[in-house]
This record gives sequence, structure tokens and C-alpha cells, in this order.
Amino acid sequence: MSTPEDTADFSDVTAEIEEVKEIANDLRAVLPTRIEAAVQRALDAHEGTGPDARVAELHALALDTAQRTRALAADVRADRVSRIEDLEVVVDLLAEGLGAVRGDVARLEARSVRIEKELERVTWALDRVGTQLERLAGDDDDAS
Repeated sequence: MSTPEDTADFSDVTAEIEEVKEIANDLRAVLPTRIEAAVQRALDAHEGTGPDARVAELHALALDTAQRTRALAADVRADRVSRIEDLEVVVDLLAEGLGAVRGDVARLEARSVRIEKELERVTWALDRVGTQLERLAGDDDDAS
């Protein structure tokens, strides 16, 4: 015999089955149009992007990359030229500085040669005076 609980469970299951049938009927009616619309949207989104369009896009990207690479190479060359010019200025300044130092050294050498000659004359004169003083001292010793 069926109990009231069995009847309640059976009616709940029957209601759920009816609900599932309604959902399935709704999906049968709506699902094909939704799928068709999704396919159409996908086709519309990719329209014009066939192999030819993709090749053209890749070609454009390759040209852009080549142009940017040339611009980068030009920037690198300009930077190198700028650095070389800076080095040329530094080398010129160093050469001028070394030339000035060489000139100063040459003038100091000439002065030292002149001073050496003057010292030789003074030494010769002092030697001569010393010799004369020794003679005078010797003459004074002989006279006493």
C-alpha cells in the first residue's frame, strides 16, 4: 500500500520530470537559433581575415618591423658618430695639453741650460778669485 509519504515523493518526482520536459522543449525551440546566431557572429568577427588578409597583415607587420629596425639602426649610428666626435674633442684637448706641457718643459730645459752656463762662469770666476786670494795670501806670508 502506498503511504502518504510515497504519494508526496511521487508527486515531487512527477513535477520535476514535467519541469525538465518544459526546459527541454524550450531548448529545442531556442537552441538552433542561438547556435545559428553564435556561428554568424563568429563569421562576422572573422570576415575579411581569410588567408589573404592574414598574409597582408603579416606583410604589414614585417614592413613595420623593418622600418623600426632601420630607425633603430640610424639612431645607433647617430649615437656612435656622436660618441666618436666626443672622443675626437677629448683627443684634441689632450694633444693641446700635451703640446703645452712639452713647450713648458722645453722652456724649463733652456732655462736650466742658461743657469748651468751661468753657474759654470760663476764657478770659474770664484776659482779665479780663490786662486788670486791664495797667491795674495802666499805673497803676504813671503813678505812677513
